[in-house]
Amino acid sequence: MLDFSPVICELQGWSQGWLGIALTVAGLTLAVALMVYLRWYIGIVYVFIGALGLYYGWPILEDWFHIQLDCSVVQSQFAQFEHYQQNTQACENNLLAVDSQTGEDCSCNGTSATPQCMSYASVCNSQISNYETSNNYCSCATAVRMENSTPVCVNYPTASTPTVTNTAQYQCSSSTSIAWAPTDYCSNTAYANIKATATFIYPAKGGTKFGAGAIVGTAYYTMQTTIDNPTGQPIPASWYAQTDDSGWYFLNGHQVASSPMSYAQMNRYPITLNPGANTLDVTVWNWPGNNPQPPYNNPNPTGTVDEITGTSGNTIYSATGNGSWRMVAGPPTTPTNLPASRTNCYTQSCATP
Repeated sequence: MLDFSPVICELQGWSQGWLGIALTVAGLTLAVALMVYLRWYIGIVYVFIGALGLYYGWPILEDWFHIQLDCSVVQSQFAQFEHYQQNTQACENNLLAVDSQTGEDCSCNGTSATPQCMSYASVCNSQISNYETSNNYCSCATAVRMENSTPVCVNYPTASTPTVTNTAQYQCSSSTSIAWAPTDYCSNTAYANIKATATFIYPAKGGTKFGAGAIVGTAYYTMQTTIDNPTGQPIPASWYAQTDDSGWYFLNGHQVASSPMSYAQMNRYPITLNPGANTLDVTVWNWPGNNPQPPYNNPNPTGTVDEITGTSGNTIYSATGNGSWRMVAGPPTTPTNLPASRTNCYTQSCATP
C-alpha cells in the first residue's frame, strides 16, 4: 500500500512556509497591478482568501478526509528511512570485499554503512541446537576453514551407549582427589586449556564405597567418536590424552599409540584427519593392583580425557565430556599387550558398590 504521508506533510510545509509566502506576495503584486491599471479592487480580496486557504486549508482537508498526521513524526521517520537507504547502499557496495575476509559472515542492517560481521563459528554455534538430535553430535570446528556457518553433524555409532562424565574424582582438589591432584590434567599449566574444555569420561557410575568413577579391577572399555572433515584436504592435528590406567589409541581402525600405566601423564599424539569421516577409539584398561581379590578385583577409579585440536591449538575438533564420545563394544583391532584377564564394560557391568 502506498504511503503518501511524507508528500502530504511536505506540501503542508511548503504552503505554510516559504512557498505560501511567495505565492501570497506574488498575488498581492498582481492584485495591486490590477487595481491600479484596471480599477479591479476585488482582486486583493481573492489574494487574502488564497493566502488563508494556503495556510489553513491543509488542516481542514486532513480533518475532512480523517487524515491524522503528526508531520514532525512523519518527517523524522522519513529522514530515518532515507538514512537507512543511504547506509544500506553504501554498505552493500563494501559488502563483497568485507565478506570475503576469512572467517567472517557479513550483512547489512541499514544502521551503519559498515557491514556487520560475525565469525562463521559464532553464527554456527548460535544455531547448532537446531541441528542436534538424540542420535547425533554436531560441530562447528571447520566453520571458519570452510567459510560456512552450517554445523557438521555425525550420527552416533550404532548400539553405542552414553558415557559418564566428570564426578568429584576429577575436581582436581587435594581434599577430594588426593591421587589426581598432582597429575598433568589437574596441575600442569601447559594443559590448562585442555582442563578448561575437556573432562574425564568413564563407563559406569560406581557407588561411593571405592570412590566416584570406580570400576572393577582388570575391566576395560572402548570410547569412540567421529570427526567429519569436509574440507577435502587432510588436516594435521594433535590428540591429547590422559588415561587411567592404560590406554590404546586408534584412528580409522589403526592403532596409533598406547600409554601403558601412565595415568598421571598427559600425552600428545600427532595425527592426520583425512577428508570425510574419521573414527577415533580409545581403549582403557583399569589396573587391579598387585593383589586382585574377587569379586571386584581391587576396584578403583578410571577414566580418559581426550582432546583433538589443530596443530596451533586454536581449533578443537573433539573433546571428551561434551557428548561427542560414546562407549562401543570394543576396539577396531586387538590392542597390543592388552592384559588377558579382563571384563568388558560394554557387555558386562563393571560398576562397583
